[in-house]
Amino acid sequence: MSDQTESIPGEPASLHDPEPQTSARRRAEETRVSILERARTAFNQRPYSEVSLKDIANEVGVSAPLIIKYYGTKENLYEAQLDFTEAAERLNNVAFAEMGTHLARLAVTSADDSPNSLVRKLADAGGNRHIVDALGKVFRQQVVAPVLERVAAESLGQSSTDAEMRAEAAMSMVIGLALMRRLVTQEYFHDADVDAFVEYYGGLIQCVLDGADATS
Repeated sequence: MSDQTESIPGEPASLHDPEPQTSARRRAEETRVSILERARTAFNQRPYSEVSLKDIANEVGVSAPLIIKYYGTKENLYEAQLDFTEAAERLNNVAFAEMGTHLARLAVTSADDSPNSLVRKLADAGGNRHIVDALGKVFRQQVVAPVLERVAAESLGQSSTDAEMRAEAAMSMVIGLALMRRLVTQEYFHDADVDAFVEYYGGLIQCVLDGADATS
């Protein structure tokens, strides 16, 4: 009985040999990963408007049309490279009762130029609506959603709508605090004042996460 994978005379062996096709898929996937890694580095270092597909293509050693083939547009590539999972993982290691303080401390002590700063990324977006929407979408998926899960787990017997509202409100407070630090009240964030500031705002954020009655 003959081997059914044997090549037919006159036809390329690659039509019957799966190995070249597998290798091609592997190379394509490696190229995609390289593009995302270089894009993440570029967007972390420079504002969105200062990064071009040609820049990224040159750094990866591919053509800009290949990036377009994979991702379609610069906006799509930007969204694909966004990654807040590290921040979400750090939150998972914090006890629920300490989340408010942890989030407040991150907001007031993280470096202004941190590549994971949502506020910095919003500033670098330069008002591009597509980029702002992409940031909000990915941040909600990767950070707010895990916070919501924690809130829901601590709120058995309460409605899912209430848990969602509390998670969204708490994270909005954190982002607002980070924005205030960056743009408005730097004098409150000197070393001598940080602990008191974190304690105060951490308590407010924790009250929202806990669902404490603001009127009590």
